[in-house]
Amino acid sequence: MLTANDVRAIPLFSTLSELDLERLALSAADLHLGAGEFAVPEGGERALYAVIAGKIEVVKLVDGIERTLGWRIPGAIFGEVPLTLGTPFPGGRRAAIPSRVMRIDAQQYYAVAATAPDVSLKVSALARERIGGLQGIAAEAPKPRVTMFGLRWDSVCTDLRRFLARNQITYEWLTPDSPELGRKWPAGRPVDADCPVLRLSDGALISRPNAREVAERIGLQIRPNLAEYDTVIVGGARCSRIRRI
Repeated sequence: MLTANDVRAIPLFSTLSELDLERLALSAADLHLGAGEFAVPEGGERALYAVIAGKIEVVKLVDGIERTLGWRIPGAIFGEVPLTLGTPFPGGRRAAIPSRVMRIDAQQYYAVAATAPDVSLKVSALARERIGGLQGIAAEAPKPRVTMFGLRWDSVCTDLRRFLARNQITYEWLTPDSPELGRKWPAGRPVDADCPVLRLSDGALISRPNAREVAERIGLQIRPNLAEYDTVIVGGARCSRIRRI
């Protein structure tokens, strides 16, 4: 159970009145997380969080690969960007070690901000700073992890393209009439019987693979399913269900 002293230890709330500290301690959620547990996943509902103990990892799926963007230590807050923009969380927050986190939902946060405007100003300033960092990530032009040569009406090619798109894997699709075929596929046009042919970022070529083979080669974690679908887990947090091909 949270106490006023727990809340006061967070620099953002250190200047609140004793009454406001008590109210916040009673209304906020007290989360105890084991290592690897998410305080909030990517796409989670907006709220303001403060780290009381432990260490929180900021993670985001970029091109289908989980990427660590930073860390939050005791006293730090997170959730300022979703609260400021009114959007879901742009990345997940996960306990790197056993951690304790305070969660303040949006309604509770705005009630605090109404009585303590300096809290709102500090949260907004931090949000602007971190939005700049997210914009830098978004501005990076992703290189395709897979280049696919396939026939336009080939159902296997269509299924593989759908699989790559659903799992946020950047890819480039070339057909026999692609104007840049000679430059982007210098090894020469594959024969139709081998299509689709995929060239991976390490230069390896694989011919007519199924989705499971592609997932294994590009490092997606696979969990078999007994139904007619395979479940591919990306970054331990999201999954796409795809028909076996």
